[in-house]
Amino acid sequence: MLNVAIVDDEESERKRISDCLEYVAQKKKVEFAVREFSSADRFLIGYESGYDIIFMDIDFSVGSSGMDAARQLRKIDKNVIIIFVTNMAQMAVQGYEVDALDFIVKPFDKYTFSLKMTRALGRITVRRNDEIIITVNGDLVSIRTHLIKYLEVQGHYIVYHSKEGEFVEYSSLSAAEKKIRDDAFIRCNRGCMVNLRFVTSV
Repeated sequence: MLNVAIVDDEESERKRISDCLEYVAQKKKVEFAVREFSSADRFLIGYESGYDIIFMDIDFSVGSSGMDAARQLRKIDKNVIIIFVTNMAQMAVQGYEVDALDFIVKPFDKYTFSLKMTRALGRITVRRNDEIIITVNGDLVSIRTHLIKYLEVQGHYIVYHSKEGEFVEYSSLSAAEKKIRDDAFIRCNRGCMVNLRFVTSV
């Protein structure tokens, strides 16, 4: 089951995307759980990580633009796939700022949508094989395994030192090791496990 958000202020466009998702679900044998939002601001209020794909319009009649919302989103979720669905094709260059996967230009058909989704589904497969979910201050956080430099025991906590930042989880090193399941991670001792990808000398 993939979690999808559709953020567009036009009901007809939200339905078009929803219909296309049903088409892809039948073709690709995948299930989608879809939530719809009529504005970027409503989408951001109380945002919780857990979405796999977000279809975001750019031009909203009220409130924040889709591009501004995507910038805010990247501050709290660096991994979710963003696909802009818009008639403003000239904004494509700005999509690189927020690491958008793709643009779908309105109006579009199911075939064009399906091609874009093939790429998105491929990205999700790779990402899910390269991420773990940890609990930080009661919140579930997704971090990419290959970006973790090392894990360090501090009392009853594990500190994940990653290129994305430092994340602290109430856990044991043994539990973290089972969660990561990556042969590149080696225990140095009872209190530290390193990612050999970042080792330059011993």
